[in-house]
Amino acid sequence: MLLYTIGDSFTYGQELPNPEKQCWPKLLANSLKFNLINGARGGIGNEFIVKKTMQAIAKIHPNLVIVAWTSAGRTELADEWGVYDIWPGCNSEQFNEDTSGKLLYRKKSIKYITRYNNEEHEYRRWLRQVILLQSFLKQHKIRYLFVNAFDNQQRNQKYKNTNQGYWELIDTTKFAGWPSEGFVEWVYATPHGPYGHPLEEGHKIIADKLFLLQAKGGSQTVYLE
Repeated sequence: MLLYTIGDSFTYGQELPNPEKQCWPKLLANSLKFNLINGARGGIGNEFIVKKTMQAIAKIHPNLVIVAWTSAGRTELADEWGVYDIWPGCNSEQFNEDTSGKLLYRKKSIKYITRYNNEEHEYRRWLRQVILLQSFLKQHKIRYLFVNAFDNQQRNQKYKNTNQGYWELIDTTKFAGWPSEGFVEWVYATPHGPYGHPLEEGHKIIADKLFLLQAKGGSQTVYLE
């Protein structure tokens, strides 16, 4: 049996002493007695999550997929040097590492979206991604569970009333913690690294909670008023 997980640094295990052994995907796979492929990568956006999940379904045919959605504000762009993700106010140190200087112009994109981004547009784009990926997984009869890492929980509260049409299309029985909870809320009281990522205790809490939820086939939905 094979578990495929995908997400950002919260799923990769950023700031853990040994991410491959201590991240929640590995702990969950151990509890399930599944083999694991963790496709997570720090700093990626939801477009990366969607495309990598679709590729995984085609290539490795996992028995269970768990998608940990990242912030709706992250945007994937591409140029002749490759694909990259940016978001409003993001740290651009990664572009400084290029000694040739050819990537420095990407900072202009960061400045632009930091100044002119539309938060609700980003949120609606993410809702469409959720709806489309859930349809793809159901079409291929793949057992799955969605969860939010951070940020989207707050946008749910802020933009619910103007996005009811999208909300009605989301299968909330397969979305852990929908609409108001995710990793940040689950591990709030646990130790975190200097950059805000949960450490060993937090990853164990996430793994244990997802283990129980997947066994029940999803989550109990609590709607915001």
